Amino acid sequence: MKLGYYSYTSHLDHDVGDMHPEHPMRIIAINHQLERLGILQDAYRGGCNHVSQQDLLRAHKQGYVEQLLVMSPANGSILASVDTPMAVGSLGAAYQAAGCVVEALDDLLQDKVERAFCAVRPPGHHAERNKSMGFCFLNNVAIAAKKAQQQYGLERIAVIDFDVHQGNGTIDILANDPAFLICSSFQHPSFPFSHWRNIYSNVINTPLNEYSNGLEMRRAVEAQWLKQLQDFKPQLTIISAGFDAHTDDPMAELNWTEDDYAWLGGFLSEINKEGSSNKILAVLEGGYNLDALAASCSEFIIAFKE
Repeated sequence: MKLGYYSYTSHLDHDVGDMHPEHPMRIIAINHQLERLGILQDAYRGGCNHVSQQDLLRAHKQGYVEQLLVMSPANGSILASVDTPMAVGSLGAAYQAAGCVVEALDDLLQDKVERAFCAVRPPGHHAERNKSMGFCFLNNVAIAAKKAQQQYGLERIAVIDFDVHQGNGTIDILANDPAFLICSSFQHPSFPFSHWRNIYSNVINTPLNEYSNGLEMRRAVEAQWLKQLQDFKPQLTIISAGFDAHTDDPMAELNWTEDDYAWLGGFLSEINKEGSSNKILAVLEGGYNLDALAASCSEFIIAFKE
């Protein structure tokens, strides 16, 4: 299947210090690994578009978007929230990240590509409708999901979130809307300590105990997601792809390997494969050990683009 790969150099402007885990080297490490393996040789390359206000305001409140613009520092850095530093170039990088994801969505739905991966930062899935947190300013996945629903008229959009830290922001924005089926796996208990209860009509939360391995994840995902996704028959699948559950990642206590990410890529690619639409958009979220991130991300892309 034709792969689209979307990234950009202005993510380098989001630089909040060498000691911060959400570092520009994350994207560089992924790019080097994909180039080394030849995965991008025949891929369509994108990442030039900027996100529009209309796209942003489908997912975020106007007051919040305006607040981010006012807060953006002219020099140095500030805390947009207690755990989310904002440097001079951070908001521009966040806008470009959202633009990458929207560009990928447009290309998918206009049949330029059949699979798309967006190597973007800062990440997005913790950003709520009216709140930045967890290194996130704009919710890239929710922005794309709402555009697919409201501009393209899609009625069944699967939103998959695998990350050590639950995508609370995505749930905050998309919960209880029957156009979306949200499947979320995460370490429990762990940040953000919210939205994990099964109180939403369209959310399947799959909490995983500390030190769970990949086999336990696979069994839980198959048991809780497979039939629901098959019955839902998504016209589009959007994935928040977090790679921080790797056993070598310093941010959490799960014990997955790159083989588990390859399994996830294959599993999600097979959903509805015989149907009329099997378009998948995946967006980078977590992953902070550079070697583990590069290896896991490349294995996932190899599997999900088949």
